[in-house]
Amino acid sequence: METTKPIAIRPGSAALWTGVLSGPFAFAAAFEVKYAMLAWICDHHADWLFWAITAAALLICAFGAFEARRGGGGPDRDEKRVRFMSIGGIALNATFAICIIAMSIPHFYLGACE
Repeated sequence: METTKPIAIRPGSAALWTGVLSGPFAFAAAFEVKYAMLAWICDHHADWLFWAITAAALLICAFGAFEARRGGGGPDRDEKRVRFMSIGGIALNATFAICIIAMSIPHFYLGACE
């Protein structure tokens, strides 16, 4: 007697989870990479690298928002969980994009070694 049944994974589930998790991942990765590379950036006077890290993190947030929107637009879009994850993913990515921008504001006023 078989007690398990196959798991039915919706095609949009991966997109929804990517949309929800990419913003927090982008923020945490940018924060850690900037902190880890601070001494190297200061030694080599490569302030542009801070901006490259910020741009990459913002692109990850934009990708996450796109995936959240794409995952919520399928045939199950009226399902409450799908709508919640889609709207939540877009909101999370927008919030973490603002946090990434706020994290880079001091680089306007201070250099890497100040």
